[in-house]
Amino acid sequence: MKAAGPKQDQHTHMLEIPEVTLAPGACDSDLLIAEHFLLKVATTPLPETWQLLRHGGRMTLQAPADAGGYQLELNLTEGPMARRVRTARRTDSLPRAIGMHRRRVERIIDATAGLGRDAMVLSALGCAVTAIERVPALCFLLQVAVEESAANIDVVRGDAVEWLRAHAEGPDPAAVVYLDPMFSDPKKAQVKKEMQACRALAGPPTDTSALLAAARAAARDRVVVKRHPQHPPLADDVSFEVRGDRVRFDVYLTSGAS
Repeated sequence: MKAAGPKQDQHTHMLEIPEVTLAPGACDSDLLIAEHFLLKVATTPLPETWQLLRHGGRMTLQAPADAGGYQLELNLTEGPMARRVRTARRTDSLPRAIGMHRRRVERIIDATAGLGRDAMVLSALGCAVTAIERVPALCFLLQVAVEESAANIDVVRGDAVEWLRAHAEGPDPAAVVYLDPMFSDPKKAQVKKEMQACRALAGPPTDTSALLAAARAAARDRVVVKRHPQHPPLADDVSFEVRGDRVRFDVYLTSGAS
């Protein structure tokens, strides 16, 4: 795990996102992760706020009671996410957009990790993933899942644009930067609970033009952007696209692409 610098912490604070606490009674490993991502530990259960707690042995994020009190978890042993990781193939739409169906991709930066579901799939397919996320509670959930599954993911708390700019001139750039800006599905009246939580905790959306520019400067080979099929690309010069069942992946090849 890598600690964020003061500039990243200051930026996160400026977003005025709701505070999330770790419920009392956490185990030692959970407390260490909370300390690393600067999460407070509550002295009592707080159903009226966002809280992280163990439920049935699984770490969960619980929404406030007035938001429905629903729970989210990253379960890699059973359920939809476990099946997705277990059945992932290099010929699936996201790995194909990244280029994994043709060659080995050593390292990927997932600059908008969220709950890390795509990062988990890419790690299962053999990639080392740097997962950047600005919301401490989401970093916490992902780090717990990483440690429980031994996934090859380095969770970094920070602002994606600032982090990418700071690492654009590094000696060993990542081959691919992956972006998943949150979007709404115009055909769905109800947004999935995972999206509800991410939107509630993330604050104002990231400037996608600045995010794409920073990603293109940091990627050695390509930038891959997840988009809704009905939404326009973030920039007009898309090299090619890969269509999935419910999403589209826009690929921007960089000057160093082979």
